[in-house]
Amino acid sequence: MKLTYDIECRHCGAHTRHSTTVYYPTLSIEQIEARMHIDTECAIRCPVCRYRLNSSEEEFRSQVHITREA
Repeated sequence: MKLTYDIECRHCGAHTRHSTTVYYPTLSIEQIEARMHIDTECAIRCPVCRYRLNSSEEEFRSQVHITREA
C-alpha cells in the first residue's frame, strides 16, 4: 500500500508532500494515523523548519493528512 503524507506546518506555514510504501493491509487510515502518533518514540518534524509535528495527537492530526493509494 502506498501512503501519501500532506504536511501543513502551523509553525512555518510550509506545505510538503511525501509518499512511502508500507505494509498495513488490514489497517484503516485512522488506525495508521493513531499508530504513527502513539508508536513513534522520536519526533516527527516538518521537513522545512524542523518543528515537531507530533507533540500531541490533536496537533499531529491537524498538521499531517494521510491518504491511501492502491
